[in-house]
Amino acid sequence: MTASRGLAQRGDAGEARKCDLLGSKITSETKTSASANQAAARKGGARRRRVGNVCEREVVDRHLGLGIKAERYPLSGASHFRGSGHDVDLYVFGADAAPLVAEVKKRKSGAGFTQLERWLGDYDLLVLRRNHADPMIVLPWRTWARLLERVRR
Repeated sequence: MTASRGLAQRGDAGEARKCDLLGSKITSETKTSASANQAAARKGGARRRRVGNVCEREVVDRHLGLGIKAERYPLSGASHFRGSGHDVDLYVFGADAAPLVAEVKKRKSGAGFTQLERWLGDYDLLVLRRNHADPMIVLPWRTWARLLERVRR
């Protein structure tokens, strides 16, 4: 058996097989799962992180423009610092109060958002409720900004 860069060639009955240094056979299944893991790691990429960071900073800047303290969470989405992986902290009720935590999503085509926008139309808010779950509220920025202005008074 000869070792070459962590792999060994072993001949059994005239057939060459690839093995790791411990002699375990490397199967196509092993190669496939390794390839799948590498492809999953490449799916994110620096460009997507940069786009997400720009969008998160925009959300922070919009809140700062309204006089609301806001900040990006450390390594937002990349780690679960203190058990959380959200994107933005919003100090709506003052700098000393616990922040509202926000997740920020951006889509080039708006996939998934366009239906929400149709339902919302020109209304002030959209209430979504799945059976046996609490309702969710979707607000356009104009409504959210008006609410924040009232809270700040």
